[in-house]
Amino acid sequence: MKRILAALLVITALPAWSGVYIYGTRVIYPAAQKEVTVQLMNKGDRSALVQAWIDDGNTQTPPEKLNVPFLLTPPVVKVNGNSGQQLKIKLLNANLPQNQESLYYLNVLDIPPNADNDAGKNKLKFALQNRIKLIYRPASVARVNKETFSKIDIMRTNNGITVKNNSANWLTITEIKSTVKANKATLLLAPHANVNLPGAPAANQYAVTLIDDYGNYLLENIKSN
Repeated sequence: MKRILAALLVITALPAWSGVYIYGTRVIYPAAQKEVTVQLMNKGDRSALVQAWIDDGNTQTPPEKLNVPFLLTPPVVKVNGNSGQQLKIKLLNANLPQNQESLYYLNVLDIPPNADNDAGKNKLKFALQNRIKLIYRPASVARVNKETFSKIDIMRTNNGITVKNNSANWLTITEIKSTVKANKATLLLAPHANVNLPGAPAANQYAVTLIDDYGNYLLENIKSN
């Protein structure tokens, strides 16, 4: 889960607040469902104003100008302290590929409230933005689980290795390791895509760590070619 800290006004500090969180590290939208729900929870004592939107990977475009095939409700909502709120996501059209997953992102911006005794005072306020994957999954596409490892190939090259995703899923691989870690950062592999890792040490097999549908870290050894 990616959390982005943005300063809204800098003068003096505001007392800490827990903030609004999204349950889960990703949202899977099965094609057979009319809509999916996402649970938010405000763990603070104060209410918070939440703005939510979906993007297609472009973080530079303002939310109101994004063109995505989903309806998200409510886009703005007040969440009382120590309570929850559900967001509903509905697919507006069925023009997405049906032979592989499509990747989008759910954003939740949490703006803390003003305290009653802060009227007329300049305060430092922070907005916390959560951004997690929203994955549309056609009926023909399998889940990401232990079986997914069989669809990952690792091929040795002259100067490193190439990792091939033979599945129809978007795969998040946090680590590929032999004696040392081969990847410097987490890999996000598109369906049927590959990535080159120059400088990776040659080995007969690599320990690969993959994140499944539920945010669990799965580990398995994969032999190289």
